[in-house]
Amino acid sequence: MKMLSWFGKLIPNLFRWGIISRWLIALCLWVSSIQLTYPILSPWPLMGAITATVVGLCLLVLVIRIAERVSPNRQIWMMVRPFLHVGDLAALAYIVCGVGLYLNGILATAPPQKHFAEVLTAAEEPVQLGPWGPAGHFQIMVQDAEASPRFIFVDAKVFQRILPGQGISFVMYEGAFGVSWVDEIVPDYKKTLATLVASGRNDSMLRKQTMMLDLAERRFQLVSRNAQQYLKEEPGDISFAINLAGTIGQLGQRALAVQILEPIASRHVNYKLYCAFGALIRDAGDIPKGIDYFKAATRIDPQAAEAYYLLGHTYKQIGQKDESRIAFTKLVELEPRYSNLLQQ
Repeated sequence: MKMLSWFGKLIPNLFRWGIISRWLIALCLWVSSIQLTYPILSPWPLMGAITATVVGLCLLVLVIRIAERVSPNRQIWMMVRPFLHVGDLAALAYIVCGVGLYLNGILATAPPQKHFAEVLTAAEEPVQLGPWGPAGHFQIMVQDAEASPRFIFVDAKVFQRILPGQGISFVMYEGAFGVSWVDEIVPDYKKTLATLVASGRNDSMLRKQTMMLDLAERRFQLVSRNAQQYLKEEPGDISFAINLAGTIGQLGQRALAVQILEPIASRHVNYKLYCAFGALIRDAGDIPKGIDYFKAATRIDPQAAEAYYLLGHTYKQIGQKDESRIAFTKLVELEPRYSNLLQQ
């Protein structure tokens, strides 16, 4: 009980002495629980500067209060004591506004609306508070909304994955007090690509990402057209061609997969390409042509196992057991872990 009584007296004294600044603690709690929980769409890029200013005032108040308690010449600090109320009032006003924004978000009842925007600029905050404050802010132009740019303050995770000139999508909520706040801020590769193309720039990574997004939405014909155009411009991107065609084939569109990969296979001598294309055309029904590509792959790299594995199973599939055994024997010489294939 004495220990509890001692702590009960200590904590209020620590606040009174300024060892623990009530304004600084409240401010950090506000920043942690509110500012990044319900990031608002602001017409001004001032939130980070205001946060840094208030934090600075709170720290200054804390230092002066500590100095007042420990300094032998307390009269000097007593002279500046009236000015401490300025810092207290600034922190109090900031906390009240923060609580208001928190209530604005948590009490919102309007249905969310998805929006798209272009990121005009991205700027780091000059003073960062780590996980308790924003890492930076974006200036964005929202589609289908007022023409004036808006600002969003975000944490480090969001800030690092979005660049100026990029398109983004987000969900907007109308707050309980009429202040809009946003959630689910993610890159929008289609919007980004359209923006870059309109400005005369052509980014291969974004084009590939857009094709994969279209593929996820089962837009096979669109993916096929875009892929063929891309591979005409970037014929050396064999790895992407193999991965894309393989995914399309797994989704049941083998004819389209062959259509994408065949021009590349006819122009490049590549082991992985021949194995992938051979498997595609075999599964599409042209087994003899698939076997030809597997054999060609074994000539490119006789010490690689994949082509022998594909060749052995293909021969086995069509009932040519002797040829299948020859391919599997070579496979086991290279990879003994496949020895069970010779026992089947």
